[in-house]
Amino acid sequence: MEQAQPSCDIIAITLKDEKALHANYMPFIKGGGLYAETNQLLHLGDEVVVSVKIESLGKKFAIPGKVVWVSSQRQGVGVQFVGRTKDKIRALMEFILGDLAKEPSPSRTY
Repeated sequence: MEQAQPSCDIIAITLKDEKALHANYMPFIKGGGLYAETNQLLHLGDEVVVSVKIESLGKKFAIPGKVVWVSSQRQGVGVQFVGRTKDKIRALMEFILGDLAKEPSPSRTY
């Protein structure tokens, strides 16, 4: 008898550059997080994988996370970084952002 594998939703987002990452980065979430615009029906506590493509860098990242915020204004969710790699992911995002990581985004998307 096969056991069902737990599954989680995949949210794919494409960001043009570091400024777009800055607008989606949510440093106030414990451990770091991202806003992901999506029309998927997600709930608080749902486990997801955010597939993030940053076009200007030519890089793509798969980030395990948990939905910790659901937007009432736009279709999207706040995703907290989780798992063994959460600290590395936060450090990587802040490295990519450089000095922007220390400033609030004037054009945040959430």
